Amino acid sequence: MLTGEVTHQLDDRARVAVPKSWRRLFERGGFLTRGWYGCLFLLNHHEWLKLAERLEEWPLTSVKADKLRSFFAGGVDVWLDKQGRVVIPATLRQYAGIEKDVVMRAVLKRVEIWSKDRWEAFQAEQFAPERITADLMEFENGKETAGQQTAEG
Repeated sequence: MLTGEVTHQLDDRARVAVPKSWRRLFERGGFLTRGWYGCLFLLNHHEWLKLAERLEEWPLTSVKADKLRSFFAGGVDVWLDKQGRVVIPATLRQYAGIEKDVVMRAVLKRVEIWSKDRWEAFQAEQFAPERITADLMEFENGKETAGQQTAEG
């Protein structure tokens, strides 16, 4: 399980360092792709394969599955270099609005990579006290279930 949040900068080769405590999960590679809300998802190779297998189980005629397959189609296999950095391709940087400053968030089984500006705007909207209170009340009342399909995964 991953937890934590760090701020980094892209270097001149569009690389960003993965925090040392997270690197062991990416020893066998990872998959970098578009994420929800305009961020990027970095999944270790094992988690990516599990997700891909689930998508392949859905029928070819499923419009929802096709949307998800297309959404993830722009992703790339990645490997950490000797300094624990990963390259973010131009198409994914453009999607996420990443120019220099990034926020990396560890969210259980994935790492989210955000443009710092986009993360701050998202955080102000999503984590406003009144919104958190309403979401927690809904969760406590059982309106959200573990099997429910949500954007948060």
